[in-house]
Amino acid sequence: MSVAADVPLRKRIGSARIIEGSQAIAASEINLSKIQKVINRALVDLPALTTIAVVEVTTANCLAHFSRSRGFDPVATAAHHAETVRQQQQALATLPKRGERLEDILIPLRKQLHLIRLSKNGQWFVYLAVKAQDTSLALAREVLKSIIF
Repeated sequence: MSVAADVPLRKRIGSARIIEGSQAIAASEINLSKIQKVINRALVDLPALTTIAVVEVTTANCLAHFSRSRGFDPVATAAHHAETVRQQQQALATLPKRGERLEDILIPLRKQLHLIRLSKNGQWFVYLAVKAQDTSLALAREVLKSIIF
């Protein structure tokens, strides 16, 4: 593998610049076109979206991300959220109710809402941040639910 493969790919999709981790995508079970569809749908449906990332749970690899916030590192944040997801999945495994699975996690801040929504197979998730004053929680959750496959 060449050194260039280690450098994140930058693609312009519509007016959004999505940054992809090429090695992470090559090793993942989700393909690039699906990742792009997820991010594009979120950008269209949530105009107050500030950050979005698609992340593998087990490896914490950020497969792709987009951010309007300068100085914010969505890759590092996504890695921390992957650890949170793994810990929540372990905690759920100790509950007596079988058949339950983690669907989403809400992290409400004063000015932002951060949401994590797991894929149906539980192997990857979408993390997004929106401005709290410009987006309803119900809308953000519904958009996330509709773009996850």
